[in-house]
Amino acid sequence: MTFGLAFFVLNFIVYATLALTLFSITSKKDSVVFKKISKFARNIVSGCTTFSVISFILEIANVIDLSGYRFVSVVGIILGAVTFAVVTLKDKIPAKFIETAYFALRLLTVSIGLEIFVFNINSAHLLGKEYKVKTLNPAQAYVENFDVNTGKNAYGGHSSLEFKALNIPVGTIEIDGMSDKRSLTTFHFDITDETNSGSYRINPAWADVIYKNERSQNVPCNFSGKLYDLRISFDTESDEYVEIKSITLNKPIMLRFSIVRFLMLYVTAFFIYALSSKRIFFRAYSECKKDSKNCIWFITVILIAVSLFVTSMFRITDPEHSLEKDFKSESGNQITQELVDSLKNGKTTIDIPINDELVNLDNPYDWSQRDDIGYYPWDHLLYEGEYYSYYGIAPVIMLFLPYHLITDYYFPSVWAVWLFGVLGIFFLTKFYLCFADKFFKKIPASLILIGFIIMQMSTGVFLCYFTPNFYEIAQNSGFLFTTAGAYFLISSNVIGDGKIKNYRIALAAFCLSMGVLSRPTLAIYAIASLLFIYAGFKKKKASYEKGSKAKYYSPYFCCALLPFVILGSVQMLYNYARFGNPFDFGIQYSLTINDFTRAEYHTHFVAIGFFNYLFTLPSFKEAFPFFESGYPLNFNQQGYYFIATGAALGLLWRALPIIGYSKFRQAYNLSDSKDKKLYSLMIFTVCIACPFAVMFSIWESGFAARYCVDFAWQFILGALIICFIVYDKCNSSLKKHLNNLMIFSGVLSVIMNFIQVYSYIEPTNNFIVACQAKVLEFGRLFEFWR
Repeated sequence: MTFGLAFFVLNFIVYATLALTLFSITSKKDSVVFKKISKFARNIVSGCTTFSVISFILEIANVIDLSGYRFVSVVGIILGAVTFAVVTLKDKIPAKFIETAYFALRLLTVSIGLEIFVFNINSAHLLGKEYKVKTLNPAQAYVENFDVNTGKNAYGGHSSLEFKALNIPVGTIEIDGMSDKRSLTTFHFDITDETNSGSYRINPAWADVIYKNERSQNVPCNFSGKLYDLRISFDTESDEYVEIKSITLNKPIMLRFSIVRFLMLYVTAFFIYALSSKRIFFRAYSECKKDSKNCIWFITVILIAVSLFVTSMFRITDPEHSLEKDFKSESGNQITQELVDSLKNGKTTIDIPINDELVNLDNPYDWSQRDDIGYYPWDHLLYEGEYYSYYGIAPVIMLFLPYHLITDYYFPSVWAVWLFGVLGIFFLTKFYLCFADKFFKKIPASLILIGFIIMQMSTGVFLCYFTPNFYEIAQNSGFLFTTAGAYFLISSNVIGDGKIKNYRIALAAFCLSMGVLSRPTLAIYAIASLLFIYAGFKKKKASYEKGSKAKYYSPYFCCALLPFVILGSVQMLYNYARFGNPFDFGIQYSLTINDFTRAEYHTHFVAIGFFNYLFTLPSFKEAFPFFESGYPLNFNQQGYYFIATGAALGLLWRALPIIGYSKFRQAYNLSDSKDKKLYSLMIFTVCIACPFAVMFSIWESGFAARYCVDFAWQFILGALIICFIVYDKCNSSLKKHLNNLMIFSGVLSVIMNFIQVYSYIEPTNNFIVACQAKVLEFGRLFEFWR
């Protein structure tokens, strides 16, 4: 063991000793060991801190060399000072804060220890063996397709630099080089060493160098004995150049304290503690409602910020992007322009010149017959020689048409998808808080918070921001109107306590109707809302005393039903004007991936959707984020089934509480509500039957991960209700375990939903180069062994 390695080990022991001392004096456990350590705490702290100071002085004087861990003794000095302060001042901390303060200190100690001694472990890679720093000169190498004068490849293709007779142990290779086109440049290292001197070992090591990221340039190597020869190679495209500025062997990998990684670890761990602490969130929601709501709104703001980030990442893929360009657009897509122009001109048809060859085909809905006919509008409807749009007119009426009439420009699709998405997130938060206030005041705030996180993270709305086409406009506008409708419906007090508010139920009916006008699939939720209207009628009936029944009930039913009648009539008239049938939305006339006029139902296709939306597992990989959601499984469908997107990941893993449905009957029996039969029917209809109906209907159009926007949060809501009811009737010991299980579910949900969005967007391929590099750099924070 070298002198440097010995001092590194001693510094680690000092840190561990100080950490143990801090744990001992802040522990409530009646431990003999902890008591003895606490008794001699001042002496232990003094001794450890003195050693750290001596070590620091010796490093300054260059007496010892700790390689990449230079000045690690500073950490011991800081922890010694903190521990001494705790020993001195612990009796002055207010009793109500002492438990939380002690945990925060212990967590700080662990987090710093992990950051220094685990996430930076490669800084010790050169300790314990003599490694000589050596800079390699490309002019002395045998080169292929590489200009040593410019330091770049001469042309595209394979390039290499071969260094002979190095004859030194090699522990790290640093290569300062980058591509002018890509965010990641891979350099392959072929070597001969003492274990294989006759020929090259091909690619036993490599460096994935991130654009403008110094840390990624230096990689640890696990070679045996002396390295004799080294060949460095890389590949480029025809118009790509890689510049190599320097190549250095055995340069220490310096310790880098990542504030981002440290804070992520610390804040996450502290939040988990808060969820399990009876002093913070593991107590009745009614007792800490203000703090819980503040936390929920803070999370909502974060989700809106994430939405803006993903949207911005798409926008900047256009090199000439600007807000002025966005909002002064003179063109758009099927919804933002074509439907706008149609309604503006009083038409139901889309004003695109008809392709006569298309109309003259034997079957224009057969994709294979349309191959060689020239241009035609994809995913439009063709009916009796005219083009139409299947997509709903609600977002056109509410946003796109007014904007065009006022500005003479077309509202940008990218901002419409974002706007509808974040308003949907806002109303889902409002709905959830209203629901919790009304029914689950006695449930621990920790469960309320985790349920909220799981529901918001699993909506699927984040899958829509990076591909903001007319498909995503329909999805997110439907999401907005459905969540808004749910909020106004619950807050109208048709169920639960409180006086029924007619104007809110009118808003609910309006929003749910607009949801249908956004996305016809959502009609099932409008129908299901009739159960709530019936519940409101029962409630009003119970409070009726005397007077005219017509005068008493008519305002309620007018507010509850008139928006459905008016907006439903608008949709039916719109359908009739296009296809001569008020109930025909026209989907079968689509010029799309399949002939829907002749497509036949197959149960196997239904099963594909159910399995992939509910049960598909992620796969493990060694690179960040360590899991990925891949291509949906089709189980040898033996027929044509369209796959629109990958990123299939079952809701079971994104929202583990859905297993609560297995306790539906038990929850029903445990409920003491006098209206539990009606409430059970509501849960079954809205949270099970409607989501299943949506999943069932997808058999025809095929799988797309974003379709879960139509049913995910509703499905999760029903499961949470069941979980909360069952939890409320459990004994205190079981409640603690269930709370811990819920915390685990929340962490799993955040991870799995992040993985799905990451897999869907593929930021390392689809962001601009500079942002790809930032994503790769973020990933390296967790790939600490590289």
